[in-house]
Amino acid sequence: MKILITGSEGFIGKHLCNHLISKGHQVVPADKKIGIDLSNKDTVFALPDVDIIFHAAAFNGTKHFYQTPYSVIRDNILPTQFLLDRYAGGCDNFIFTGTCESYAGAIDTFNYKIPTNEEVPLVVSNIYNPRWSYGGSKIAGELMCVGANIELKQGYTIIRYHNIYGPGQVDHFIPEFARRAETGNTELYGHNNTRSFMYITDAIEVTEKLLYTPLNQAINVGSEDEVSIKQVAQMILDYKNISTDLILKSAPHGSVTRRCPDITLLKSLVNFNPKVSLPNGLKMTLDSL
Repeated sequence: MKILITGSEGFIGKHLCNHLISKGHQVVPADKKIGIDLSNKDTVFALPDVDIIFHAAAFNGTKHFYQTPYSVIRDNILPTQFLLDRYAGGCDNFIFTGTCESYAGAIDTFNYKIPTNEEVPLVVSNIYNPRWSYGGSKIAGELMCVGANIELKQGYTIIRYHNIYGPGQVDHFIPEFARRAETGNTELYGHNNTRSFMYITDAIEVTEKLLYTPLNQAINVGSEDEVSIKQVAQMILDYKNISTDLILKSAPHGSVTRRCPDITLLKSLVNFNPKVSLPNGLKMTLDSL
């Protein structure tokens, strides 16, 4: 099949490109890093016809949420709008990469249940906190997909990824903390917070299974194993043989306290069992740095 992958030079996009090419698919990469600016409407409309769109291009990275929130919002919303304008009604499936950040407000403000299912309300708990530039713009992207399905009959799948990690990742807790720790800086923010980490090859395997048939709904992709940030940081120090104690700091304002997906729906739709444990995934990730 002919598959457009936006954000093709990013972490998930690059791994998916390589995987799909190895499976014999024709991949059309699109990314600012290769000169394709998806926030430019003319550029998007010049892209070729394709069978499937996997839209992963996004302005990501926690530091950007706080430093350049307008750019985050703009560069997340415009490409989604232009891609739907270009392809809605003309491709088999429009896959939008959502985020677990979009429901953080429901967890901390309304104590929504954990593990968290796809029925969770998407809540922007504080418009004055620039962290919501990312989660809020991703909520807008989900609404666009639903709207395009109703109005333009475009099938879609929203994949809400939960803390995917692995080799080649930047601006993420695991590689960022590991690099800092090697310089002697073991400050750890949000040490009591919990997350559920999924290794990239497991995420790509699941993603491929979700490419071909539109679900017309959101689906969680992640691990059921909830672990504290402090535990992961200590595992990194142990593997790196770094004896420096952790310096425990409070979480950034707006960082959700707990996060763990309910993947009942995923299991009912695809035959999948995670292959990579967190200790093994961390080893492979750290060895790649």
